[in-house]
Amino acid sequence: LIVGSGPAGLTLAAQLAAFPDIVTRIVEQKPGPMEKGQADGVSCRSMEMFEAFGFAHRVKEEAYWVNETTFWKPDPSQPSHIHRAGRVQDVADGLSEMPHVILNQARVHDMYLDVMKRAPTRLEPDYSRQFMDLTIEPGTDYPVTVRLARTDAAHDGEVEAIQARYVVGCDGARSTVRQSIGLSLKGDSANKAWGVMDILAVTDFPDFRQKTLIQSADTGTILIIPREGGYLARLYVEMETLGEDERVRNKNISVEDLISAAQHVFHPYNLEVKDVVWWSVYEIGQRL
Repeated sequence: LIVGSGPAGLTLAAQLAAFPDIVTRIVEQKPGPMEKGQADGVSCRSMEMFEAFGFAHRVKEEAYWVNETTFWKPDPSQPSHIHRAGRVQDVADGLSEMPHVILNQARVHDMYLDVMKRAPTRLEPDYSRQFMDLTIEPGTDYPVTVRLARTDAAHDGEVEAIQARYVVGCDGARSTVRQSIGLSLKGDSANKAWGVMDILAVTDFPDFRQKTLIQSADTGTILIIPREGGYLARLYVEMETLGEDERVRNKNISVEDLISAAQHVFHPYNLEVKDVVWWSVYEIGQRL
């Protein structure tokens, strides 16, 4: 049993779907497949893995290829303005035969789901099933019993029980599988809030269609990631520092705050946001 149909869960499910003698189920609490992306950057190593699954060529055709990265810093002669300070090749020669690309995570999910559906077991996720808890009875053929709450309208409130030889928690940073077996995350937080938004914008900034890192003198940092299709761009915007016990969800940061912060960093260039397709705010942390 695989809990969670994100990149980790789908990678494992697509692999196991090739083996008809292994009975595999994958469950997801959302009502259906992802529609808008979250982690849309695809590394060279991931592309090599997609090649093994047989869909790297589809990703190449749809994605934005990150070939170069430019760097902008405060202009020494006028620190309130930014200027281009460097340009580098994004993927070093000899690192991989595959490119570093950007593609909506939902599209990558679709390709995994297609691999699973065409595999010998015809595996598909069971949606609208929320993990509740698990119990372990050693010494039996199926030692793990998992309880799932149905959240779809036709079966809302019903509880399903699944017995499994193995349960794999692929349910993210707030994993309820991890909590149910008594493990905790250990690590550090940078106590820094960042915003991310996919936008349609009008701008005179010359490197808006390049992967670009902008460091301003006193108004923060921006990372620009152009999106596939030639129109949208993703902006990662450095926001305020958090207190030691403060969480980003308590700050009430709005998309207007992200746009305003970005416009200050772009000075003296203009940034007019016409549409925001998706946005979020998060805090940086490293945990194991």
